[in-house]
Amino acid sequence: SGHKKKCKKIARAGGAEAHYADKKAKEAAAEAVRQSMVPAGTTCFICRGESSTDGVVSLTCQCAGEIKFVHISCLAGRARADVSNSSDTNWRDVGDLADAWRQCKNCGNIHEGPIAIALSWEWWNWAATTQAESSVFRGVALNGVPNAYFENDEFDKAIQLFDATLSWQRRSDPSGKTELITLGRLSEAYLEVGRVDEGLRMIREFFPKWLTLCQTGMPSETLTYFSDHMLELRLFDEAIVLLREQQPMARQRLGRDNALTLALAVSLSFALVMRDGDIPLEDVVEAEALSKDALKRIRRLGDASDIFPHYIHKAEHNLRLCSELFKVSR
Repeated sequence: SGHKKKCKKIARAGGAEAHYADKKAKEAAAEAVRQSMVPAGTTCFICRGESSTDGVVSLTCQCAGEIKFVHISCLAGRARADVSNSSDTNWRDVGDLADAWRQCKNCGNIHEGPIAIALSWEWWNWAATTQAESSVFRGVALNGVPNAYFENDEFDKAIQLFDATLSWQRRSDPSGKTELITLGRLSEAYLEVGRVDEGLRMIREFFPKWLTLCQTGMPSETLTYFSDHMLELRLFDEAIVLLREQQPMARQRLGRDNALTLALAVSLSFALVMRDGDIPLEDVVEAEALSKDALKRIRRLGDASDIFPHYIHKAEHNLRLCSELFKVSR
């Protein structure tokens, strides 16, 4: 019967998850070919046209000349070969594995757009057919798909796929680390599509848990991207409410000289003085005090964190704006 044939097909593909990933990889590859609009007869630089009849894509990285044209399946085959000896007991290997699927081997740049999406499905297909369900590699690969859609500004699709990722992470990663990473990205996607209340609720839920991980050695700088993203979206009023909660929490848990504590202080100062309309004098005073204190501490700490130069620039900008606002208020 048709049902039995379908079951056999799924079994041959390595199970339902692998069958689904393989199907989506083929669809995504076809879409990447369609958008590339490479002339018929163009040769893949890897197989020279011998291993695939699929269409060729034009890479969006820095490659030029004949190495710019390639089959998605050939790129995936190269990535599979690169990661065949990796071990999920080594977190450096996990990073290297991600680079094998996300990064061009020739120029070193990250793949983008439909090509990145197609390769992310190939990555998941590889993990579903070769890795145990509890493998870290499988979870990282599963997370790669919604991240590819997110980077391509397809936020609604990313939200749907992040939900699937969370389901796996809650079953297979008791540490909760990978779940928190996904919740962070999912909250950003909610903000992007205008589901601000959901995004803020999610940030409030995972922020204290992240701080706990930071106390055990997790780099705290990771947490700065939530506030930075809100400021980029000009959600200043929402950012002020959230940062007035988070900054004292970070200060208490991580210390006054912690990179995250200082970054959140500068971001709060920025939000206070960047709002539209009249800005209360007390908010200008608060913004100036926050930026002055953060700037003094960051300069004393020197190059203790890679994010400090960015926040020095932002704090100096805040102080210039505060000076202008004080003049207007007189």
